[in-house]
Amino acid sequence: MPVFMVLQYVYGFLLFYLNFFFLSPKFLIPKRYLAFAISILVIILISVLVVDPLIHRLSFNDFIRNAPPGFEGRVPKMVFPNESQMMPGEKFLFFRRYFGMVFLVFAFLTFSSSIRIFQKLMSDGDLIKQYQHEKLNAELIMLRQQINPHFLFNSLNNILSLANRKSELTSEAIMKLSAILRYMLGENSNKEIPISREISMVENYIELQKLWLKNSITVNWQVGNISESHFIEPFILNPLVENAFKYGALHGMESAISIRLYMEGDWLYVELSNPVLREKLSETESMGIGLNNVARRLELSYPEDFKLENERIGNNYHINLSIKLRKNELYSN
Repeated sequence: MPVFMVLQYVYGFLLFYLNFFFLSPKFLIPKRYLAFAISILVIILISVLVVDPLIHRLSFNDFIRNAPPGFEGRVPKMVFPNESQMMPGEKFLFFRRYFGMVFLVFAFLTFSSSIRIFQKLMSDGDLIKQYQHEKLNAELIMLRQQINPHFLFNSLNNILSLANRKSELTSEAIMKLSAILRYMLGENSNKEIPISREISMVENYIELQKLWLKNSITVNWQVGNISESHFIEPFILNPLVENAFKYGALHGMESAISIRLYMEGDWLYVELSNPVLREKLSETESMGIGLNNVARRLELSYPEDFKLENERIGNNYHINLSIKLRKNELYSN
């Protein structure tokens, strides 16, 4: 009996690996079901007609060579009688013997096919997740790259106006613009940066705007309770401030822009208010390229952890943004 069981299980594991490494990948996974069914049928026939008699014969020979005590020298004959020669009990035993082999084949083939299909499903799921992740990253990179030309175009136009007026501030404006662009190039590949560095970027931008707007603009800039341990998606805040200057400040026309940033726990709150000096924002829904860009990037980076509101009240445009930031200790690795 031990030899018989060992031989059956060895054969079962051979079937397992044959199906796992060859039949399932070649026929079942590619959905070539007819070829797979024919392969299984051939295996069953070989198992019943060839392998099963061979296993019984080897087990019988081992039993003869290692006869237990008290066998008294009797040598049984290994006979496979015809069905007509069998007694009713023998027919049942004969049927059960082949049923056992068929069950063994199905058990090992089913087990190996199930594992292979499960691995394929997990692999496909990982590929889909990886594809979606790479797609979202590509979209984020594209959205970031949209900011740079937009900002650069506006800044160069303003510097050109300073140069045309032969202003002494032209060189200083170029230096500040160079510092901002260096920041953009340095942080464009980073997933998140410290919130303090993003705020410094906004401060540089405000100073750059003041150079060509001179005394016609008043900026109420308030920053309080900012945590150094929190990170933020780069270039999220600057487009909001840029939007306020774009539609709320004109050279030679006095205006006031209010910008307030503060934190409560993990949440960053940004409140902006500017007068509407250009009627391009006559409708509340018209947010401009920069704000649409920011809204999409917030959806990708903080899908359930942000709130962005914009509305026009009278001749003033308001933007309120709240973001739940992540701490440095969670993302430093």
